[in-house]
Amino acid sequence: MTKIIDIIPPNINKSNTVKIVKKEKIHKKGKAPKILIALASFLVVGFIVAMFVEGKGTVTIYPVTRDVSFEEVVYIEPQESEIDLEKNILPGEYFDEKLSFEDTYEATGYDESATKAEGVITVCGEFSGSALKLVKNTRFLSAEGSLTYKAVSAFTVPSKTTSGPGCVEVDVIADEAGDKYNITSGTFSIPGLQSTDYYTTIWGELKGGQKIEGGSISEQKVITEKDLVLAEDLFKEKYLAAAKGSLISNLEEVGTYVYFDEGFNQTFDKFIVLGSEGDKVNDFKIEATITTKVLIFRKSDVDNFVEKKLLLSEENRSIVPNTLIKEFVKTEDLEDNAVTLKVSAQTYSNISKVLILNDVKGQELEDCKNILKDFPEIKSADVFASLFWKNKLPSNKDNINIEINFDN
Repeated sequence: MTKIIDIIPPNINKSNTVKIVKKEKIHKKGKAPKILIALASFLVVGFIVAMFVEGKGTVTIYPVTRDVSFEEVVYIEPQESEIDLEKNILPGEYFDEKLSFEDTYEATGYDESATKAEGVITVCGEFSGSALKLVKNTRFLSAEGSLTYKAVSAFTVPSKTTSGPGCVEVDVIADEAGDKYNITSGTFSIPGLQSTDYYTTIWGELKGGQKIEGGSISEQKVITEKDLVLAEDLFKEKYLAAAKGSLISNLEEVGTYVYFDEGFNQTFDKFIVLGSEGDKVNDFKIEATITTKVLIFRKSDVDNFVEKKLLLSEENRSIVPNTLIKEFVKTEDLEDNAVTLKVSAQTYSNISKVLILNDVKGQELEDCKNILKDFPEIKSADVFASLFWKNKLPSNKDNINIEINFDN
């Protein structure tokens, strides 16, 4: 038997590099036409759907408006609970507040307690001849020239002797009150002798412990009649206004009431002045309790009254928003609970949206405008369809929105 051995020689490759060969992608043919077909189908379906969808429509109406006004005397009655159009009565109520106040006022008067300084001075003369007699109230002027004293009684100044000047003690009193006249030393001239030879030869002085004392001025504030009158006037002016302001603030905070300024009534339940004319004090107090009351009525009642009054003469009409003006005028010839109410506004006819929808549904836009022109209560109108390729409003009334606008 012959044995055959198949020997494959080894692949000898000195390089260990492995080569990777990237195969090119093979593009399949025939996908592009399928996408175009799908897109065309979508557009066709969309077009068909759009042709059958009505879309939405909007009709904006600008009504014909009319200015109206009236003026009525209205009576605010606290005992009434309902509006009375025939008698022009609005229900009202009293709103009151009681507040206590106190304030301090300065006393401006003065009670002056004053004394004059008194003492003894020695008066000496250095002249020859007979003694000199001087009268009561002879004035003595201090060397500084600022203090004047007077002799309490007449006195005689002796002439000089061989041993020196002749001297005499004289009681004096200060010309004015005040402690500045209290002195313990000093010299004095006699102004009354200024035109004589005695002026330079007679003088006075404090010597041997002599002094002039006891002068003082004490001032104490005191309440005057003017202080009381002025304080009461200021207190009433200030705190009547404060009490009224507090009540107004409370009403404004609630915000649902109307009042007129002339309707306020204020009384003092207590008014005490803690001081009297002549009292020696630096200041005094006033205490008081004030009750403030005002007749008020509700804003909602006013609005209802005005609307009903307006619409009585404006049958089948409504008030244009933000045109209603109300003014209250209080005059002296009116009763306390009466006020003149002046009202002005714009009104428009109530337009039947159902009637308009029946007339314009499914109509061409231009035809809609012509139809709406025939309504006497409509000044102008805008018609809009949401689908631009459709030039008509939807046939379904539910897809049409009617708006009323007053800005045109």
